[in-house]
Amino acid sequence: MQVKSLTFTSPQLPEITWPKEAFRRAIELIENTYHRIFGCWHTDMSRPFTIDQQTYRMCLNCGAHRVFDTQQWKMVGPYYVQRPSIKTIYRPTLTPVRSPAVATADRTPAGRRNLRRAA
Repeated sequence: MQVKSLTFTSPQLPEITWPKEAFRRAIELIENTYHRIFGCWHTDMSRPFTIDQQTYRMCLNCGAHRVFDTQQWKMVGPYYVQRPSIKTIYRPTLTPVRSPAVATADRTPAGRRNLRRAA
């Protein structure tokens, strides 16, 4: 009896022919519904802040902001999340650091190093 090699084939899935905009809207609707049911309820809010002539309060649990009206002394409008733009994301810059051995080699005559052994 001889065993032949088996090959597994998966069924062909049809390509999604939806327009990209309709697909994006469907995903947003699902995300919004999920976050309304299981997301943060914004019960723990900060005191009002005024920065650049904009007054808002911030949720201390998730970081969402909401505009604060100082005339009526209450929050108005929907919650929003301020995402930093690509330009404001912190990117560390690497600066070359010279080791002490190289620094002392430059100061000694003929490049001789005066290094001490660590105890």
